[in-house]
Amino acid sequence: MKTLEESIAAAMDAQQDTAILPFLPTILQDFWELGTPPEIVINLVRKHCKAYSNLRVLDLGCGKGATSVKLAAALKCHCFGIDGIPEFIETSKEKAREYSVETLCRFELGDVRKKIEELDKFDVIILGATGPIFDDYFTALTTLSKHLTDEGMMIIEEGYIDDTSAFQHPAYLPRTELLAQFSRAGMEWVDESIEKYSEYTNIAKEMDNITIRCNELKEKYPEKALLFENYMQNQTSEYGVLENEMTGAMMVLKKAKA
Repeated sequence: MKTLEESIAAAMDAQQDTAILPFLPTILQDFWELGTPPEIVINLVRKHCKAYSNLRVLDLGCGKGATSVKLAAALKCHCFGIDGIPEFIETSKEKAREYSVETLCRFELGDVRKKIEELDKFDVIILGATGPIFDDYFTALTTLSKHLTDEGMMIIEEGYIDDTSAFQHPAYLPRTELLAQFSRAGMEWVDESIEKYSEYTNIAKEMDNITIRCNELKEKYPEKALLFENYMQNQTSEYGVLENEMTGAMMVLKKAKA
């Protein structure tokens, strides 16, 4: 299993280069939403759940808390977010206060792979653009399903390769293989919201912001210029793959009926 630092770096498109981690809060200071469009999550919870105010939501790899904060603001549900970057957790708490949902949202710093063992069951578990924090989806779902209520659901944001495509990527699976991992873990696909990344994100603007911050860091730390150059290149490549080679989806899973 990867270290926490390697997992965070991979999730943030840094190819497991942990040297970038101390600089991520600076590079990503212009972003609140990190990957997952909260509006899609809200719509899926509305569609598949009832009694919203009674829901207990677990947001794993919550980033800066955008999904949890907006979900709590919209539906008055209780959200618990965990992330491995201290500055992201502080921003999450600040945003919860800004949106007046600090009594509904709780955020903690930690390794979700270890923290999950301490937790009870939740009605909704969100894995939003977290990357391979549990190595593969079979391991992730086998672990997380123990903390999901019988009628609960998982919302997973993932890009997959269309089965008819010849494109290959070490971090992404063909759709049928992804669904097979879900099934082997005892989980059943029940819904999916296809997301065109450019419809929710101004890609050019995001890349401009990343470039500006990386160039500032290159001036401040010239000895690390290659580190920041590599991060910019990785981001450019990832944007291209997400937009042109894969299908991005928010998938809803439930425990398979015996």
